Amino acid sequence: MSLHPVCLLFIAIILFSGRIAAQPSIYPVPKEFKRAVKNQTRTTHGMPGVAYWQNSTNYKIEAEVFPENPSLKGKLQADYFNNSPDTLKRLVFNLYQDIFRKGNSRDWDLGKEDLHEGTVIHQIKIDGKVINWNDRSRVVRTGTKLIVRELAILPGSKVSIFIDWELNLPQHRTVRMGKYSDSILFVAYWYPQIAVYDDIDGWDMISYGGSVEFYNDFNNYEVDLTVPARFNVWATGLLQNPEDVYPQHIVSRYKEAMKSDSVVNIITIEDFKAFATKKLKKSKSWKYVAEQVPDFSFGAAIGMLWDGVSFETDTNEVKRVFIDAVYPPESYHWDKVAEFGRASIRYMSESMPAIPFPYPKMTNFCNGRSGGGMETPMMANNSAPEDEPNSFGLTFHEIAHNYFPFSMGTNEKKYAWMDEGWASLWPHTMVDSLYPEYKYLERTIITFEAFSANEMDVPPMIPNNLMAGNYATLRHASYVKPALTYYFLEQALGRNVYLAALHEFMFRWVGKHPLPLDFFHTIEQVADTDLSWYFKPWLYDFCYPDLSVKKITNDRQVIIENIGGLPLPVYMEVVFSDGSMMIVEVPLIEWSKNKDYVTALIPGNKAIRSVKIGNSQIPDIDKKNNEILILD
Repeated sequence: MSLHPVCLLFIAIILFSGRIAAQPSIYPVPKEFKRAVKNQTRTTHGMPGVAYWQNSTNYKIEAEVFPENPSLKGKLQADYFNNSPDTLKRLVFNLYQDIFRKGNSRDWDLGKEDLHEGTVIHQIKIDGKVINWNDRSRVVRTGTKLIVRELAILPGSKVSIFIDWELNLPQHRTVRMGKYSDSILFVAYWYPQIAVYDDIDGWDMISYGGSVEFYNDFNNYEVDLTVPARFNVWATGLLQNPEDVYPQHIVSRYKEAMKSDSVVNIITIEDFKAFATKKLKKSKSWKYVAEQVPDFSFGAAIGMLWDGVSFETDTNEVKRVFIDAVYPPESYHWDKVAEFGRASIRYMSESMPAIPFPYPKMTNFCNGRSGGGMETPMMANNSAPEDEPNSFGLTFHEIAHNYFPFSMGTNEKKYAWMDEGWASLWPHTMVDSLYPEYKYLERTIITFEAFSANEMDVPPMIPNNLMAGNYATLRHASYVKPALTYYFLEQALGRNVYLAALHEFMFRWVGKHPLPLDFFHTIEQVADTDLSWYFKPWLYDFCYPDLSVKKITNDRQVIIENIGGLPLPVYMEVVFSDGSMMIVEVPLIEWSKNKDYVTALIPGNKAIRSVKIGNSQIPDIDKKNNEILILD
């Protein structure tokens, strides 16, 4: 990962200041983290420990898709590398589509149409030995987990796994994937995936109920997908055989788009009209390869337009990202989505987080629905909102996830705020610049105010799987509040320090599994200050936005009380008796001195008529206590 120069400056400052020494934490420290520090896999200053490790898998998958049913059949060969110091006595697999298995618990009612008997496993072999599926003492299926016991995978060893399986795809309740129409499928959460075994929890045993999302290792994939010949396929990673699946003029446009700074129409309406008249083979196979990614997904469709463009993200290393948009004709604004994607990747690569986009390509796939979107590595399964600002923001948001959690492997099952917060915040600058009437940031603040201090307003640090099933709580704690946490953190630190701290965190933990404490300790180390006064109320405590003007003293000091407990900047309008006005601002950092109140001096000697705090950029749930009028 390339680093911004200011980040390198702060790394040097850290190394020469001697601040690497361990400091006692002022945050609640779970016993799992204490054990990791003792085992030297983590540290108390935010860096991975000298003994840090994580496991990985090389997947080779062959699958055939049957859109009519809809279903797929697959064979998987996986080499799993145990880099841990532990002898693993079991293997745990995620069978995500067992969310539709009859009798399983789910975070909401999915109806009956898509329910089935679960992922059908025909055979499992481990190191060539067939596992007896009927031996319930050895093979356990619980929730969306499949557990194979009585193993002994030694530290530093590799185990080879073969699985032959088949799977029904949902078509009525498409939870992040499924058959959206007769001609559009998006397939994710689809193969038996080896669960994460880490230094904190051991095996990840959190089942998939529909709410919580990603926590995966970084793996390599070789995937061969067979589909009916009239379907085209777009997937995670890079297509290895374009000449086998496209006519030459499409291949030429595709290769042109991969190096073009302007959008190329790779497949047009005329092209798929021509496809419809041709005699084709029964099926085609599409080969994709992806390296060091946490998951693999694909879209398959007939009659989709395909636009492509590219962007040079790092001139020093001459890296280009291929950005494409795949969509049904007449989808709202999708003729602009390839350019939306390019603009988003350019902004993130150059401005925030100012680190080159981590993957070689990004496909935006339209499922034809009117709302919602879902990220997977190098792929987004998005809808077609009617309003253009929403379309741009959705495109940006889902692409942003390729930084968090796809290159920064945060545990989204527990701490979704560590990725959804960034993805919800970063679009605001561009959306508010290109579409000022949309007011992206103000909408976020209004949404935050509406839910704050409600009974179900819980701190983001409560693990997400414990909020599962309560959409409003999960949305507030994982998206809205964290977005504003990051937004005001930049104001507290100043942009240079903020960006340097973020870069250092990403540099330390790219391709790894950072925890909240790793984030807090890194930011504090680079900023060279205790930030518990900020992080605790925003992420740990039951605080809410409510500042109040308490009083004005005889010596012109305005006392602002923090009733809700959230540290926020103070914007104050002072009106004098002669009708003139003055703006007085109190930096957010002042709350580090006193969490209960701050003071602001009104300069001059003009008689004060009124003092009012707040504006549309600062949340506050009770604006009635924001003003004092001084009567003559």
